Amino acid sequence: MSEVYVWIRSLWLLWLFLVFVAGVAWIYWPKRRDELERHGQIPFKDDGEPLP
Repeated sequence: MSEVYVWIRSLWLLWLFLVFVAGVAWIYWPKRRDELERHGQIPFKDDGEPLP
């Protein structure tokens, strides 16, 4: 039983690492750059100014 637990535990570590890498790749994908820059400017916008 403990051998199976160790094997499954190692797979979860791999799975979580892959999910993390996929999330970072999705966030920093070059096509998303303009959208992320617009979102980054939200705190600096005036309350009366509409968002793009």
